[in-house]
Amino acid sequence: MTEVTKEIAKITSTHLGFEDHGIFTAMLHVTYGGAGQGVGGYAIAGMAGEFITSLLRACGVDRWEKLVGRTVYVLSDGRRRVVGVENLPTEPGGRFLFADVMGEPS
Repeated sequence: MTEVTKEIAKITSTHLGFEDHGIFTAMLHVTYGGAGQGVGGYAIAGMAGEFITSLLRACGVDRWEKLVGRTVYVLSDGRRRVVGVENLPTEPGGRFLFADVMGEPS
């Protein structure tokens, strides 16, 4: 993987469930103070537990409902593709790179 960059973003809403094609997904909707973006969106059916647990731990919470309002770093590669999330140094949590669970995206 290329070098990872960080941008501070606030989680404004979440999605955990089936999208319009019936695929089980998890998504965080974030704002960078003006522009927004969806983070995640992978089909997580086979590894849902590990993905959700890793995401919650990285954001420093123990329940999905507590994600909204958290401020995190959104980690991107050189092409601005989101590759993970990380806690701020003053907040509980850790780093979660999606590839650790999902494998390297194509």
